[in-house]
Amino acid sequence: MPFAVPVTLAVTAAILLTTGCNVSSGSSRSSGGRSSHVSKSSDSNRTGTQHVTSPATSPATATASASPARDGDVDGDGRADSITLPAAGTLLVRYATGRTDEVPFEGNPDLTVQGVLGSVDADRDGHAEVFVRVDRGAGLQAATVFRYVDSRLRLVTLDGQQASLPYGASLRNAAKWGCHRTQSPTAAIEIWTGTSTDGRSYQGRTTFYDFSGTRLIARGQSPLTPPPQNLTCGSVKFG
Repeated sequence: MPFAVPVTLAVTAAILLTTGCNVSSGSSRSSGGRSSHVSKSSDSNRTGTQHVTSPATSPATATASASPARDGDVDGDGRADSITLPAAGTLLVRYATGRTDEVPFEGNPDLTVQGVLGSVDADRDGHAEVFVRVDRGAGLQAATVFRYVDSRLRLVTLDGQQASLPYGASLRNAAKWGCHRTQSPTAAIEIWTGTSTDGRSYQGRTTFYDFSGTRLIARGQSPLTPPPQNLTCGSVKFG
């Protein structure tokens, strides 16, 4: 079982670099294990308006599907799947068909720190992504995301490392993330990160991402703004 870098370093890196822990992606494999069901409720994300300034490429529209998956439906067959963490650093999905995927990931080795936050179709492609909290520090937390690609659940990477979605606030840093952005620019994932000089007011930027296979690709960035008020990801619980 791989171990994560120290909590404070991992989360601080996620806040300042928007890339997260210095880890590599894992591959899925078949396995068995305990199961518990994820809610089927379907919520839409609503976020505050952001304006992109000078992106390297034009923001790409998230992959659309005529029938976005219901929450918890990872393989897109219309039925909720069981999503659990049988051990620290291991995500287990037991599909309604009986098939399973077990995917390793990097994170705090304490299983009480890790947790499944929810499963939402962030890019409306007919498969629900899985969001897992991987680390927690003093006010700051970090999640990662898994995506169903080529009929298997896989860990998503960002800039060659395990994708990190930071959230929370400390005296100097703050972060938020959301998914399924429908306002312009549309995005599968958006991450706001900011800093403060007084521990009360923060200024930062939102970066907009879309999926490309198992990777997150940055499509643009907002001007400097305070933390957005309504950054959500459907039924995901930011606990």
